[in-house]
Amino acid sequence: MAALQAKAGNRAVTTAIQRATVTSPGPETTDEVRASSSRTPEAAASGSGQAQGEQQQDDAARRKQAAEDEAKDLKKQAGTAALTRADAEAQMWRKTGVAAAARKEATAAEGEAVKSRDKTDAAERQRAEAEGRERDWAVQVEEAEKARSAAATTVSDRTGDETAAGKRQAEARDGLADAEAEVQRCTEEAETAAKELAAVEAEVERRRKKAEATAKELADAEAEVERCTKESDDAAEAHRRAEASLEALASAEDEAQKQAKQAAEAAHAAVETWATAVTAAKEQVVALQRKAEKRQGKVEAEEDRQREAEAAVRERAGAVTSAEKEVDDAQDVLRKRSDEFAAATRAREDAETTLTTREETKAAAEQQVSRAAADRERQENAKAAAQQEVARFEATASAHRRVEKDAREAAGAAARVRQQAGQDEAVAREGATEATKRAGEAAGQTEQTEQTEQTAEPEKPGRLKRFSKAFGFTNLKKMGDPGDTVILRGTAPSGAAARAAASDAHRAPAFGTPSQQVFESSHNFGITALGLGNDSRGLVSALKTPKDTQGSAAHQADKDKKGKSAGVLTNATMLAGDGMKVGGGAATKSGIVEGVTAAGEGVGVTTGLFSVGIGAREGRAIHLTSQKRDALKKHALKDVEAVRTRTLQVVLDRLGAVNAELVDKAAAESGSEAGPTAEQIDSLDRSRAEVASLRTELREHLASAQQYAIHKQDNKIIKRAVSLGGNVVRTAGGILVVITLAGTLATPAAPAVGATGAAVLGGLAAYKGGKGGYKRAESVRHPDKWRRTTMAQGDTEFTEAGEEQKGSGWRAALEAVKVTKSIEQGERQLRAQEIYALAAGPAVPVGRNVPEDIRAEARGLLLDLKCDPARRNENAKEWSDSLNDPEQQEDWEKYIAKQLAS
Repeated sequence: MAALQAKAGNRAVTTAIQRATVTSPGPETTDEVRASSSRTPEAAASGSGQAQGEQQQDDAARRKQAAEDEAKDLKKQAGTAALTRADAEAQMWRKTGVAAAARKEATAAEGEAVKSRDKTDAAERQRAEAEGRERDWAVQVEEAEKARSAAATTVSDRTGDETAAGKRQAEARDGLADAEAEVQRCTEEAETAAKELAAVEAEVERRRKKAEATAKELADAEAEVERCTKESDDAAEAHRRAEASLEALASAEDEAQKQAKQAAEAAHAAVETWATAVTAAKEQVVALQRKAEKRQGKVEAEEDRQREAEAAVRERAGAVTSAEKEVDDAQDVLRKRSDEFAAATRAREDAETTLTTREETKAAAEQQVSRAAADRERQENAKAAAQQEVARFEATASAHRRVEKDAREAAGAAARVRQQAGQDEAVAREGATEATKRAGEAAGQTEQTEQTEQTAEPEKPGRLKRFSKAFGFTNLKKMGDPGDTVILRGTAPSGAAARAAASDAHRAPAFGTPSQQVFESSHNFGITALGLGNDSRGLVSALKTPKDTQGSAAHQADKDKKGKSAGVLTNATMLAGDGMKVGGGAATKSGIVEGVTAAGEGVGVTTGLFSVGIGAREGRAIHLTSQKRDALKKHALKDVEAVRTRTLQVVLDRLGAVNAELVDKAAAESGSEAGPTAEQIDSLDRSRAEVASLRTELREHLASAQQYAIHKQDNKIIKRAVSLGGNVVRTAGGILVVITLAGTLATPAAPAVGATGAAVLGGLAAYKGGKGGYKRAESVRHPDKWRRTTMAQGDTEFTEAGEEQKGSGWRAALEAVKVTKSIEQGERQLRAQEIYALAAGPAVPVGRNVPEDIRAEARGLLLDLKCDPARRNENAKEWSDSLNDPEQQEDWEKYIAKQLAS
């Protein structure tokens, strides 16, 4: 800054010396000079005045050039200082961010270190507790081992008792088995004796039954003997009575005697028979008696055997009873021995249960010892890990504190550089302003001198200038375009259809007469000629543009070389077609049929040609626009919302103020040896938070501009596609005209297709015209809708304007029909101004407070809008310098607005 002040002071001194030299009197004149001048007073006066005027003019020119050079140099220095300021501000922002992040990380690491220390203490406490538990459980293990050993001894003793009791139980079981075997043997013998007794008893019973049967037979025989005896007695009696009767009837007749004799003989035979029967019965009785006696003897013998068997049974029963008693005794012994064995078993099991309990107690105590040891080891490991964490977190915190300190120092250094650069920039701008003022004063003196010595050329009258501007070729073309559109898209197609319908009906057309056709075609011819002239002038101007031209002029010249050359070819073709239309109308009026046909064919050919040319141009435009839109979409900001909440310049100004506060705080913070206080840190963090919020707002403005650009490209693609479709239809119509006139096609297809193409293109033209008129009317009805939200070129401060007065309806309607007037401040212009404000360099007042990263994103948007260095015939540095030049702001804003529309 001191160097700039010294340089500015030296130049001021130099300027003062130059002024003193000009205004100081010349050297004293000699007598000879006086004599000479007195001799020729008029000539001397004349020569002296002319020489003095020339010298003053030269001095003023030198002063003007020196002041301009100085202003240029100081502006360059101001731009360099602005870049340094912006770089330092960006560095300060980054370093304060690094410091804040490092501070946050260090605080977090220190907090973690404290937590790890707490973990270390807790682990140590838990380790001591685990070690105490381990000792306690080790004592319990020893006690459990003693109890287990005693229980094992008891188990061994009880096992011996159980073994002895088992042996005694086995002996008792063997005795019982022997007794049971003896019982079994005696029982079997008793059963055998019982069987034998039963057999004897059965035999006795059988023999008794036989004896009884024999006795019964004997009784029956005796009864038979008795009966036979009785019968025999009865027969003897009858025989006696027969013999007595026979004796009585001895004197009876022979027959009676004979019957009596027969009866006596029969009775005698009966007596003999019964005597024989009695004898036989007696013999049978005797035989049966002998048999009965014999059987009775056997019965008695069997009864003796029965008594013997019964005695044996009783003997065996006694043996069984004795054996059963022995069994009972053996069972009592076995039961006693079993009880003794069961008691011994229970004692052994109780001892084993006690042993198991003691072993489980010991195992549980050992497990607790193991757990306590593992817990102790785990707590030792946890303590070691926590100590390592403490060391690591302390090292991390220390490293972050060093980073924070370095970043704070770097931020403070950057802040001081930024302050110094800001002062240097202010001094340089002040010096540049003074130098510019001196250059203006010198230029004023030069102009005054020139006006004194020379007669100024008369300026053109104001009315003539206004007339030339209002009725130039460009404005004449704009004024004639609506009528040309009405004719081309309305009356001409409908007139052709009317003529075709009238010729089919063999009557004169009521609409689309030859005179009307000649008038309309003449108007078309004139407007096309104006368009051809404008394109030709534009093409010539583009071709004359020097190759070393840079900036928007270079890009526009390159675009004009392509666009104007295509326009010249298209308009030339259209002009030929319009001329043929005029000739065809004239031939129709004159009745020259051949001329009408030739003109119609020519019109069809030219219509097809320029429609093909326009269609090809529209197709190429759609392709390029699609590429442009895709690039815009690819680089669109997606992490913020595309909104415009506040005036952009207000956000930028507030960002500049907060950045200045942040610079002061960073510089003050870094200058403290003890480090920043908590209040300073909080204040710095609040400033950074506000800066971050303002940066987000700027990115939201940029995202909104990106979305607007994408929307413009989408609309352009739609309009170009409609135009392409209309020209394709119009090309088909031209071809059909040629075919119809050649006699190949005899249908009204050509007028119909032509009318369709005219309707499509006419609708598009009406939409464009209506939209333009609506925007012009809106600029009057709502003048503040799209008013500027950033500083314009030359402004140093921004003040939000109040609400402007709305224009009346008739004024808005009048403005809407002013087709030659362009909207000075619409949405596109506003978007271009905001894009430039975000992309401009720090030397430009409007871009002074834009962060470097957001400026880079905005310049990326410029590249997507095809405002790149190559199209401006610049290298990267020249392109960046042009964005950092305050005097190119207006040019850049207009350039961006054109690129948004193209």
